[in-house]
Amino acid sequence: MIMVCAARYNHEVKELTLTSEQVAWCDAVLPDEAPSARPWKFERLRAEASHRQFFRLQPNSNQQASLVLMASPPELERNAQFMALADVFSRQGIPAPSIYAHNHRLGLYLMTDLGTTDLQAAYASPSRHQAVQSAVELLWRLQPIQDTAVEPYTRDRFEMELGIFNEWFVENFLEQAENRSAYAPSYGLLLEAIEMQPIGCVHRDYHCRNLLFNEGQLGVVDFQDALAGPLLYDLASLLRDCYYTFKEDEVDDWIDHYLSHDGPLMAPLRTQPRNEIRRQFDWTAIQRQLKAIGIFARLHLRDGKSSHLAYILPLLERLLALLAQYSELTDLRLQLSHCTALCRQQMDGHPA
Repeated sequence: MIMVCAARYNHEVKELTLTSEQVAWCDAVLPDEAPSARPWKFERLRAEASHRQFFRLQPNSNQQASLVLMASPPELERNAQFMALADVFSRQGIPAPSIYAHNHRLGLYLMTDLGTTDLQAAYASPSRHQAVQSAVELLWRLQPIQDTAVEPYTRDRFEMELGIFNEWFVENFLEQAENRSAYAPSYGLLLEAIEMQPIGCVHRDYHCRNLLFNEGQLGVVDFQDALAGPLLYDLASLLRDCYYTFKEDEVDDWIDHYLSHDGPLMAPLRTQPRNEIRRQFDWTAIQRQLKAIGIFARLHLRDGKSSHLAYILPLLERLLALLAQYSELTDLRLQLSHCTALCRQQMDGHPA
C-alpha cells in the first residue's frame, strides 16, 4: 500500500507518497485507539534545500496533538547528528521539537509540532516585531552551548561552501569556464572577517523558514548542521535573509539590540568600533549568500528542483548593493555584476 499525501507549498509537486513500510511504521507508533480507522491525516509540508521530506500528521480527534514526520534518507543525511543535536538543544532549553519516535533504518522521525506559522508569515502580521526580537534574543541562549556534538566550523568548510557558488552557479548554471583563482583574493578577505569573530554555537540556517512563531512562542527546526563558528553568522542569516529583506535602519537597530546583551561571548565584539562590527556582519552575510546561490543552482541542476531559482537574481542584486559599500571588495562586485547580467539572460531559459 502507498499513501498519497497532499503537497502543500511545493506547487511543482502534485502528490507525494509514503511507502507501505513507512506507513506501517507510523501506524505502529502513532497514538491511536483504532489503527485500522487511520484517523491521522498526512499533509506534505514545504522542505528547504535538502533531501528531507516533512509531513504534518493531523488527528481527526481533538484529543491528540498534531505531530510532524520527517523522512530523511539515511544514506544522504546526517540523521545521527540530528538526533545528537536534538538532545543537546533539549537539555539546554532551546525550543526545538522533541523526538516522539524514530526509526533510523527507514530514516523516519516523529516530532512534536511547533506550529504552522513561520517567521516569514509572522513578518506580515502584527507580531512581526515580537517575532524578530524573540529570534535575536534566542541567540543569546544558543551561542554559549558547548558540546562534543557541536563540531567546529573550519576554514576549509567555509572555502568549500564558497566553492559551491563557483562550481554550481558560475560554471554549471551560467556555463562560464571560470578561473576560480580570480575570486580567491576576495574570498580570502571575507574569511578573514569571519575568523576575527568570537566563536559560539551557530545554527547555520537561521532564517525565516526555519523559525516558527506561534502564540508568542519561538520554535527552531532544521538544526542538524549546527557548528561552533563565528558569532555573527546566525544574526547575518536572520537579518540578511535569502527570503526576506529588512530595511537597513532595521538591520542597524537589531544589531544594536543583539549587542546589548552582557554575556561573556559578546564582550570581544563590544570592544570593537561599531562600523567594524557591521563590516564583519556584512561580510559574513556575503559569504553565506554566495553559498546559498550555489546551493539553489545545484538544487535545480543536480536534484531537479527549481523551487529556489526565483531567489537567485534578487540575491545577486542585494549582494551588489551591499558590496558597493566596501571598496576592498570592488573586484568581487565587478565579478558579480558580470554574473548578474548573465543570470538575467539565463533565467529566460530557466523559468522558476
